[in-house]
Amino acid sequence: MPLSIGEKISLLRKERNITQTELAEYLFLAPQTVSRWEAGGGTPEITLLPRIAAFFSVSIDELFGVTSLKRAEDLVCKYSVLRDERSFQEAMECVNSQMQTIGAALKSGAEDPAGLEADLDQLEAEKMHLWIQQGREAFQRALNIADSFVEKTEGRPEHLWYLPMRLQRNQLRANLGVGRDVLAECRKNFVEGPDVTTLQLYLNMLSELQNYGAVLDIRNTEPAVEEILFPVSEKNLDIWWLLVKAAAETDRADFIAQYLSPILAVCTERDEYEFLMVLLPFYQRGRQEEQLAEAKGRLLSLLPGMGFNQYFEEKVRQRIEAF
Repeated sequence: MPLSIGEKISLLRKERNITQTELAEYLFLAPQTVSRWEAGGGTPEITLLPRIAAFFSVSIDELFGVTSLKRAEDLVCKYSVLRDERSFQEAMECVNSQMQTIGAALKSGAEDPAGLEADLDQLEAEKMHLWIQQGREAFQRALNIADSFVEKTEGRPEHLWYLPMRLQRNQLRANLGVGRDVLAECRKNFVEGPDVTTLQLYLNMLSELQNYGAVLDIRNTEPAVEEILFPVSEKNLDIWWLLVKAAAETDRADFIAQYLSPILAVCTERDEYEFLMVLLPFYQRGRQEEQLAEAKGRLLSLLPGMGFNQYFEEKVRQRIEAF
C-alpha cells in the first residue's frame, strides 16, 4: 500500500538523518507543521512540493508513494525505444531510487510488507530488462564495428584483423540470437572456398554453439578437411586447437592419444602452453594421473616465458597446481 506524502517525507528525512526542525527551517515553517504532516494530520501546500523534492533530491512523483511503479515502467519503456545513454541513466536512477525507498519502508515496519515485496520484485524485473536492453545495444554497437572491419578487409586475408574480426563478428551475432544462421553461412563459405580460414571460422562457430561432436566429425562430413589438416603444421594449429578442445570436452581420449604428439612437435612454447591448459581438466576427469602430472610439470616450466605480469603469473601457477 502506498505511503502518504507525510509518511514518505518522514522516511526520506530519517534516511538522511535530518531533523524535523532542520526541514522546517528550510521551508520557513514551524517544526510542528512538519510533525503534523508526518503524523497524517495534514499535507504540504502544493507550492511547497518542488522545494521539498529538491531538498531530498527526489522527484515530486516520489513524494506521493513508495514505488511509483508506473513512472519506472514508463522510463524503462522510453529507454527501450530511444536506446540512448541519457534515457538509460534516467530509468536506472528511478528504479534504484524506488528500490531504496521500498527497502527503507520495509525496515521501518510499514504496513503491507507483502505488497512492498511484490513491488520490489517488479522493480527488479524492470532493472533486469534495462541491463538486457543495454547489453543488446552494446553488442549491436560492437557488431557494427566488426562489420566495418570485415567490409574494410574483404579480399585481404593477409590483413592483421581479417580473421580476428570475422571470428568476433560471428561470436557477437551468435550472442544476438542468430547463431544457427551464422553457422549455416560459415559452412556455405567453407564448402564454396575450403581453406584454413573458412574451416577455422566454421569450426569456431560449431564450438561456440558447443556442438563438439560435429567438430570432431568434420573429417567425415566434409571431404576437403583432410587436405587442410595434414600434415600438422604451424599453419593449421589453430584448427587443431579447436579439435583438441572438442575432444577434451567430450572425453575423447583416443583422439588426444593419437594426435597430441604430432601437434606438440610443431608447437611454439606459447602454442604448447595453450594446448596443455585445455587438457588439464580432461586429464583430471579421466584420472590420468601420469599425464596430468606431466602436463602440470611442463606448464609450470613454460609459465615464466609466457610474458605475464607477476600477479597474473602467480594466479595461473596456483590454478595449475590446483589440478
